[in-house]
Amino acid sequence: MFNYSKKASILVAASIFAAGGGFMAAPSAHAAIESNVVANDIAWTNTSAPAAPSNVQARSGSKQVVLTWAPVQGASSYDVRRYNVVNNTYDSVAANTYTVHTTGVTDAVYVDTSVMNGSVYGYVVNAVYGDGQVSQMSTPVVAAPMAQTGSVAQSLVVQSSSSAGGSTSGAIRPMVNIMNTGSEDINLSDIRVRYYFTGGKDLTTKSVSIGNVSFGAKNVEPYIVNMEDPQTGADSYLELRFNAEAGIIPAGGETGDMSFTIQRSSGSGTADYSYNDSTTMSDNNHIVLYYQGAPVWGQDPGVTEE
Repeated sequence: MFNYSKKASILVAASIFAAGGGFMAAPSAHAAIESNVVANDIAWTNTSAPAAPSNVQARSGSKQVVLTWAPVQGASSYDVRRYNVVNNTYDSVAANTYTVHTTGVTDAVYVDTSVMNGSVYGYVVNAVYGDGQVSQMSTPVVAAPMAQTGSVAQSLVVQSSSSAGGSTSGAIRPMVNIMNTGSEDINLSDIRVRYYFTGGKDLTTKSVSIGNVSFGAKNVEPYIVNMEDPQTGADSYLELRFNAEAGIIPAGGETGDMSFTIQRSSGSGTADYSYNDSTTMSDNNHIVLYYQGAPVWGQDPGVTEE
């Protein structure tokens, strides 16, 4: 049994960015935990356990909360714990322990559809390794689902083109643009984009460089993910996420051309699933865009087009 820290208090420093729901975060410390004992013997301060998942974010929609986090190298799955948030403190829901909401999550995203609009929920995430070892729990995040007006998801379009040098066996150099054809501003932090390619084994985020981005390359967070079930033209994908400082895509606007490079030692060049050989921007439904955790543009490789 680990030694657990006693009840610690903190006001939840949270902000809601989107009207009718958005991203909320408790960026520091552990809030007011009503018990010094938590499920599965995982402690906030168990420094001997592997580090907790980082960059955990919670985005709320209508009757759903979308959790995302940075993939943990070597983790086989993740556990998600949920609890009620009352009076700016965390109030555990069952006998002063966290409720394990779900286990065995294999992707770095989880959509909780068992929430109610108008309530506030808190979440923590831990990684589980193949040998059964579990990580520390993440910094808590909170979210408040609310009814949405309109469907901004149908307004998003992804375009791409080939930059100078194109896609080769040694490097991938696409340009990507996200368009908002609707009448409402859209938070970039609600968007994730997946570019599918080959030759991604053993690559890391250090293999990715972000080039021209009008709102700042520092506000784009790249992740390389190896696919468990490789498809023709794709054994990995680059996921681009955007932090809150990236801002919005205004109604009727676009991000502008975003360039990035993936350095690789092998691959199929122009046969990459998401590759577009056009030198001018055109719609590309082989790049998949997720809005608030749900795919709204493009088709994953292996999905039959109708």
